[in-house]
Amino acid sequence: MKRFLLLLLFCCIHLLVMAQWSVGVRGGASLTSISRSHANRIDESYSPRCGYDFKLVGSYSVNPWLSLRADLDIMQRNHRLQRHLNYISPVYTDHLNTYIALPLMADFSFGGKKLFGHFLVGAYCGYWLSQHIKGTSYGMTDYVVYFSDFDEPRTFTREDRRFDAGLAGGVALSYRLTSSLDINLDALFHYDLLSHHIGYNHLQDYRYLNTASLLLGITYNLNKKQQQ
Repeated sequence: MKRFLLLLLFCCIHLLVMAQWSVGVRGGASLTSISRSHANRIDESYSPRCGYDFKLVGSYSVNPWLSLRADLDIMQRNHRLQRHLNYISPVYTDHLNTYIALPLMADFSFGGKKLFGHFLVGAYCGYWLSQHIKGTSYGMTDYVVYFSDFDEPRTFTREDRRFDAGLAGGVALSYRLTSSLDINLDALFHYDLLSHHIGYNHLQDYRYLNTASLLLGITYNLNKKQQQ
């Protein structure tokens, strides 16, 4: 048993030493839309909104064309609710949501030694950190309609599902500057499989976020020896 444990420890250390590890950072913009079963009401519609996306990236190279990639991601997933009924058409609410996510993806690379591409596919889990709302509301007094702006944090309720999970993937382009440094352009997509709104079962008011991100960053290859 001791020999087996020593052999297993040796193999783990060997893999850590010989593996092609890399770390990096990415930053850019996100664009989020919402899919909602009840979004076809005549008095309201939803539209995408931009936000930010920042991440730390770690990668383990299995062979010259396959790596395993894990991201630590902080991103905004924003959308707008617009009202459309006659006199209340100026009324809208921007939902500004901040999430932390951990995508795990297989990275299939192809191309030359300097310029090469990536095809990424995997899944993610996440957590809804905060939400903020701003926009224009309305009120009425003696048949006079008035409008007022608001900009405030929104507290979570028991109808909000803060745990998040879904599919992640995309494409990327890398250019090797030196033996240990790459610059990267990533185009990624996060697709919710869980509704962030729990609501009431009989209403079945499901709401899913779909986020596309475009990010620029750098990657540092920890091993001097590069795979050919």
